[in-house]
This record gives sequence, C-alpha cells and structure tokens, in this order.
Amino acid sequence: ISGIVLFITSFLPWYGFGPFSANGWDSGFWAWFGILLGIAAAVILALGIFGVTKVAFGPFKAEQIGFMLAILSVIFVVLRWITETSLVKFGLFLGIIAAAGLAYGGFTLMREAGLDMPDMDDFKSFGGGNQPPPPPPAE
Repeated sequence: ISGIVLFITSFLPWYGFGPFSANGWDSGFWAWFGILLGIAAAVILALGIFGVTKVAFGPFKAEQIGFMLAILSVIFVVLRWITETSLVKFGLFLGIIAAAGLAYGGFTLMREAGLDMPDMDDFKSFGGGNQPPPPPPAE
C-alpha cells in the first residue's frame, strides 16, 4: 500500500510558490530516483507476497532486496528535502512518509520470512572479497 501511496504522492506538489508547483518527477534527480527505487521495492515485495515469482539476486531474497531498495528510496527522498528546503509543499512530506512506510513494510516482511539484515559478508559473494585470484591455466 505504501508503494501505491508513494506513486500517487509523486504527482502531488512537492515544491511551489503561489499557483506554480513542481511534483516529485519535476523536483530533480534525488526525488525521481527515490520514487523509482520505491516503486521497484513495492513491485518486488508485491511479487513475493502474491507468490507470482521468487525474486532473488545472489545471496539476497526478495524481502531483503525490497527492504534495501525501500531504504534507499527513503534516503534519496530525504536528500531531496535536505538539498532544497525552501518552498516545500505537502507532497514531499507525504512522499517521505510513504517511503518510510514502504521501508517498514519491507523490514516486517523480511523478519516474517526469517531473514536477517544483509551485512557486508553477504556482499562478498559478488566479488571484491579477500580471496586470491584463481591460478592461471596450465599450459
């Protein structure tokens, strides 16, 4: 539900003065990228809830991916607010609340699935760990 609310609030006024306003899509990179991350998180979490497909990426399950994307969504939308604090309208605050609700929902789903918060060891399977490179092929 929070993902749908975030999508709807993206069309409400986030910044403005008098009759002129800008919605979330017109409010710069931090805003629209945060909205896209939130929509992606909502879609991934919804696919897992409705059992349409199992989403996984490396060692991460759908709930963890959705939670991480939702947290990034909150960060980006809050960064939009921090970088431009003048002429703020109600849509931005509703967007922050919706993104935070999405992150909370992702966290709740992750805990219900018995999954832990991803840590740095989970990311090592993508490369860049402290493992030596494989030996060269024998001639």
